[in-house]
Amino acid sequence: MLEMQKAAFIDYEIWILSFGGGFQRANLYALDADEREKTKFRAAIREKVKEIVADKYHKSTVSSSEHIEVLLEIKLWIDSHFSSILRNGEIKIGVVQKLVNLYLKYQWCMGLIDRPPLCPFDRIVIGKLRLKNPPNWTEIDDINTYKNLVEKAAEVAKPMSIAEWELDVFSRRS
Repeated sequence: MLEMQKAAFIDYEIWILSFGGGFQRANLYALDADEREKTKFRAAIREKVKEIVADKYHKSTVSSSEHIEVLLEIKLWIDSHFSSILRNGEIKIGVVQKLVNLYLKYQWCMGLIDRPPLCPFDRIVIGKLRLKNPPNWTEIDDINTYKNLVEKAAEVAKPMSIAEWELDVFSRRS
């Protein structure tokens, strides 16, 4: 019983951090979005992502391309179920990737899943890619823009994986 309570507590805290990191500066909600609906929205995302992680990430290694498909699936699911509370009726893929990739990073660092295929792309990580016109992660809505970030990160990260490289970048800035 105590172990389950501890795991539930840690999971709750990880979600607070994941939502904070994923939704910060994203201007996500419609101006008239109800607080109760926002709470339902976050609870539904938590359950959806946990279900996908249990189904895919706990059982095997997921490739970058499979992971991008998962991000698109989550985006489309959110848009179809919660458009009424979202600014312009949708969530940006940049926000989805940050939320999901951050959650996976926590799961990996705790030893609950194998190394994730990608990392949370934010201002600092994108800045390390030395792009000519770097996108703002909160505004990325084109999957090809996201795929370009992934390709550039893979180049910069070599010989490490993208996830390992980002963890190293994070460690150096701490």
